[in-house]
Amino acid sequence: MYKHFFWLFKHVLQYRSQFFLGLVFAFIVAILNGISLTLFIPLFDALGDKDSEFVVQFSQTERKILQKVIYLSLTSSSNLIDLFNFSQNLDKKNYHYFVPEPPKKIDKELSNKYLYYLNKLPNSKYDHLTQIERLQLRYIIRPKLNINAMGYSALKIVVISSIIILIVYFVKLIFHLISIRFIAGAGYKAVRDIRSKLYKKLRELPLNYFYREKTGYMMSRIVNDVEFIAPVISSNLRDSITNIFYLITHLALLVYLNYKLFFISSLTVPLILFPMIFILKKIGKSSYRTQNLLAELSSILQEFLGGIKTIRSFAIEDKVLKQLKEKNQRFSWRSFKEIFYLRMGPNIIEMTSTIYTLAIIGLGVYYIDYTNFTGGEFFAFLLTTLFIIRPVIQLSSMLGKIKQASITSQRILEFLELPSDVKNPIKPYPKKALKDTIEFQNVSFIYPETTKKVLDNISFRVKVGQTIAIVGESGSGKSTLMDLLARFFDPTEGRILFDGIDIREFDIHDHRSRIGIVQQETFLFHGTIKDNIAYGSPNYSMKEIEKAARLAYAHDFIMQLPEGYDTIIGERGINLSGGQRQRIAIARAIYYNPEILIFDEATSALDTKSEKLLQKALQRLLANRTTFIIAHRLSTIEKAHLIIVLNQGKIVEMGTHESLLKKDGFYAKLQKISREVLS
Repeated sequence: MYKHFFWLFKHVLQYRSQFFLGLVFAFIVAILNGISLTLFIPLFDALGDKDSEFVVQFSQTERKILQKVIYLSLTSSSNLIDLFNFSQNLDKKNYHYFVPEPPKKIDKELSNKYLYYLNKLPNSKYDHLTQIERLQLRYIIRPKLNINAMGYSALKIVVISSIIILIVYFVKLIFHLISIRFIAGAGYKAVRDIRSKLYKKLRELPLNYFYREKTGYMMSRIVNDVEFIAPVISSNLRDSITNIFYLITHLALLVYLNYKLFFISSLTVPLILFPMIFILKKIGKSSYRTQNLLAELSSILQEFLGGIKTIRSFAIEDKVLKQLKEKNQRFSWRSFKEIFYLRMGPNIIEMTSTIYTLAIIGLGVYYIDYTNFTGGEFFAFLLTTLFIIRPVIQLSSMLGKIKQASITSQRILEFLELPSDVKNPIKPYPKKALKDTIEFQNVSFIYPETTKKVLDNISFRVKVGQTIAIVGESGSGKSTLMDLLARFFDPTEGRILFDGIDIREFDIHDHRSRIGIVQQETFLFHGTIKDNIAYGSPNYSMKEIEKAARLAYAHDFIMQLPEGYDTIIGERGINLSGGQRQRIAIARAIYYNPEILIFDEATSALDTKSEKLLQKALQRLLANRTTFIIAHRLSTIEKAHLIIVLNQGKIVEMGTHESLLKKDGFYAKLQKISREVLS
């Protein structure tokens, strides 16, 4: 399950320097928080202290270490006088030389004496101490002696502790913000990279995938799925890392404060873990089903919005709305179950953590002895435990989110691993202007996941600058032939050559930039008319746009619109008629000024008058430009240099208009049918 989450995490590690720097700051935050909690020990010990001077208590272990250090100091050569006094007072147990047994406190006078002996201790004597004893001496015993030597009152200790805690919290806040900037920043960059991969994959997928797959499903993968994983590998990841550091440092603090109390109270941990294992399984199943239902709901909604005119024309709004209602009902129920399990986990953790806290309070009464475990240390232990509950709850919630993210990333990974039929060459040929010929050599094609040949052994050669017409009955392979020319697909067999070079040797972008296509089913983008004509050209010229519109016989109707070339045409050009949309598409191809033009039934939506005017304009436009025309109206291609007649994926005839009519074959038959339809 988690391997898919690790795949997401790899994207974060692409920014490892930023990420690991964030880890360092997050660890410092955890340490500072632990320090702030230990500062509560003298604060709580000082509360209610009636003595004129506040004294920090020493544990039995700390007193033994202190006694050992004093002995080492006295037995050094530089302290012979003190050693003599020490030997004279062996029976008197003088407190200047002997650390008192608890509950006797080490007051200001004794603390100053012991600090004197510590300062006199030669470095060579430290070898007699273990590493742990050295650490305790440096970071616990000496600071305690310094506090006691100052002789502060309890009130002053409370004030000083409070000020230091506030300073530590302020510094912690700064480091916390820095860790957010680095860790979450790396996560959001990873999300950006994943989106870029998905966009790039869309460019590489074969066209038949888009024909076969519902748009709503694809949009759900790219939008909903990525949007879901975004917080998991950014803000949630940062919180989880910080919480893990909190657990590591604060558990160590609990062990230091009282390891016996910690280990006994930890027996309640299985109560926390076992319910979460069950809940995580439920979360995984619910998440997978919820994401699939969301994709189905998006798909139906997209079809409803895209086909609203057709739906209303057939008066089936109620039927479509019923489908939406059913999917929405299932999606709502699944979403509720998913949220229910996600919320149940932290609540169970909270309940079991409460049991854990109550156990600590009960055991604390037994362990407090005001020497080895003071009231202040108990309260620090309790505060630390209460603080740990929040990271534990958040981490348990994060486990559920990781489960969800793993399911979602699996869907993304499945999309990214879809096979790409058309691939870029490793070392593409440089793009050069066409000079000689375009040739199809024994080209055959079968659509992926099918067995029938759509094109079968197609071979022909044309010169650059010629106009080639491709005719045939519906389903004969005319549009597929042009799809191969534009490298929307690669041939199953055979080659397509530009000046003797296989088009698969060219960079895909460079190859397609040679070609302008006007399709039978025009597609216009939401925006202004000028933006659609100059689509893909950021530095457009209004003079060239208008010139292209005039050649496409679109200028006159454009000027009749309220805003002229600045008129918003709506999504897919909904505010224009079919003929107007087609002329805008033709103007776009003219403005693009490609080496090769492909007109795929491009004049099918024009009336006869507009078509004749367009033909005159195209005669000027197509001069010395390689053009492929697919047309049902055979009257539009009579002046073509070459007419290729297809039937069931094969070339049955090829020649000029006059030569094909003389043959009185398949083309002549199509011409006869065309004239009868027109008459």
